[in-house]
Amino acid sequence: MNQLPEKKKNMTGAWAGLILAALYLISPLDIVPDVVPVAGWLDDIMIAGIGVLNFFQQQTKTANNTLSGMFKLLKWLLIVVTVIAVLLILLFGAMIFSLFTK
Repeated sequence: MNQLPEKKKNMTGAWAGLILAALYLISPLDIVPDVVPVAGWLDDIMIAGIGVLNFFQQQTKTANNTLSGMFKLLKWLLIVVTVIAVLLILLFGAMIFSLFTK
């Protein structure tokens, strides 16, 4: 069986993640629909950012381990901050909705 070298295997996954992130951006289906102001766009930014940061992390993994670690940290910070922001926006929207429906 023909095995790919480790760097090539990592880059294949990174390219696949980048392509999937681009497809998510142009797809009409979203985790949070784009009609929801701000929160709908944040999930698009998060997916695109994760795809790009993961690509750069894998690209620099063999050449510069410190830079790769920084990309990994940025990727996780982006995930955490975006999830918190989306949850806060949805909570705020639910509070406003409940005020107007009573």
